[in-house]
Amino acid sequence: MTASLGHSEDSAAGASMTRPNWFLALPLPAGAGWQHSVATAPAGLRRFAPEDLHLTVAFLGACGEAAALQAWRAVECLRQPPIRIAAAGWRALGPPRQPSAYGVSLSEGHGVLVDLLAVWGGRALQAADQPPASRPPLPHVTLLRPRRREAPHWQGPMHAWMATAPLPPAAVRLEELALWTWSQDRSQRLFAPVCRRGLA
Repeated sequence: MTASLGHSEDSAAGASMTRPNWFLALPLPAGAGWQHSVATAPAGLRRFAPEDLHLTVAFLGACGEAAALQAWRAVECLRQPPIRIAAAGWRALGPPRQPSAYGVSLSEGHGVLVDLLAVWGGRALQAADQPPASRPPLPHVTLLRPRRREAPHWQGPMHAWMATAPLPPAAVRLEELALWTWSQDRSQRLFAPVCRRGLA
């Protein structure tokens, strides 16, 4: 199953290369192993490091550190029991004609996360003085990303690959919330958590 999602932290659109994006997300636990499901994907796409795998709560864009910390404080008092998630199907992420990333939607945990993203994400965006989300929440985990210039080239091959690609087999528990930005050395990993806490 494939579909397209709207703008996410995986796209640098609208952000200067000198101004990092910020986002709130639920990191996948260490050792989740979801990155192994892309072993057969085309070699030219970038794999996310295991430490980078997450489920986005609110994409704040290049809002700056001060605004990002305001978003973090806006949800700091909110609590949620750990959420068990399982993959449902592969999805193309970003513009329909030029996907900027590829990942999986969820079966288990989907309903809880739709509600959480609507409430927590809405608070975070408002606190960071960012516009509200333009589309309903659709929880997903990104696993692959093409280079920006090559994105149109990969649409066909990835559509074919996703039709038969294996899904991450193991369900995992999301137990933390983190505020993320770009890592200093993006050749090693794309993102780095700045603040983190348990969900409960």
